[in-house]
Amino acid sequence: METVPCPISGSTDFTPWLQVPDRFDSTGKKQWTLLRSNASGLIMLNPRPDCSEIASHYHTGQYDPHLLSQNSSTLGDKAYLGARSLLLRYRARLILKEYAKPLRQLSILEIGCSTGDLLNFFRRRKGVLLKNLAGVEPEPEAANYARRAFGLNIFPSLSDATVGERRFDRIVLWHTLEHIHAIHETLDYAAQQLAPGGVLIIALPNPESFDAKHYKENWIAWDAPRHLYHFPPGTLEKLLAKHDMTVFKRISYFPDTLYNTLNSEKLRCKRAGKGFHAPQTGAALLKGIATATIVALQPLQASSLVYFVRKSEK
Repeated sequence: METVPCPISGSTDFTPWLQVPDRFDSTGKKQWTLLRSNASGLIMLNPRPDCSEIASHYHTGQYDPHLLSQNSSTLGDKAYLGARSLLLRYRARLILKEYAKPLRQLSILEIGCSTGDLLNFFRRRKGVLLKNLAGVEPEPEAANYARRAFGLNIFPSLSDATVGERRFDRIVLWHTLEHIHAIHETLDYAAQQLAPGGVLIIALPNPESFDAKHYKENWIAWDAPRHLYHFPPGTLEKLLAKHDMTVFKRISYFPDTLYNTLNSEKLRCKRAGKGFHAPQTGAALLKGIATATIVALQPLQASSLVYFVRKSEK
């Protein structure tokens, strides 16, 4: 375990924020501490597992982003995989916004690419050349699947990512940055590898969302201890400024509102010792739809926000 300062301010002046459970802890006894930096406003897990300890908290076969079709045994798993596949087109469209050159010239690096589905979508559906696609994924089973199933070039870490002089038009951290211990090194690497005019796309849970405030410690996107950082609107901009990068656009990503509401309700029932069956599922879906309606009117209340980032002009 380690205790760290705020990566934005360097300060160790924190205010206790919340005690949250590990959603995979069947006993419900383990609680993790979230603190808020008084200097920057960033919310952090502190203390937290260090780099050598964190892998044991990613449960193979349970952690959704690493879920493989051959391991999906429940209706919920199958529904998640189906939704993940359907949303690839939408995510790809967001990533390609403002890209004007032929797609065969497009180069993409995804840091935290999991099973490689998004990169493969760009190759098979958008015609992006395989040699122009690269991913970083430390989880061995997910990375091996991406290599074996799609032939993708996947590195286990940034330090292994030997891309030579290549620069990328798009670098994607889709629900990845909040997991990364070496956050400054990652952003330095991204800034260095962005091609002229390139865009860094960062998707993050929003701790000031309607559902975060409603579910409190049962909000599924706290996801302790895997999520190390939580960025209220305005804090990511402060961090990126330290790396000479600037947010030029920020949008809500409403599909996560449905996912987080459903799973937060499920976690709330589990911790209260209640079942989560068809009636509860239906009620949770209705809550998710109602929350999505609120988000449509108040985008900064969305469960997740997507930030579009460029190098700062000097």
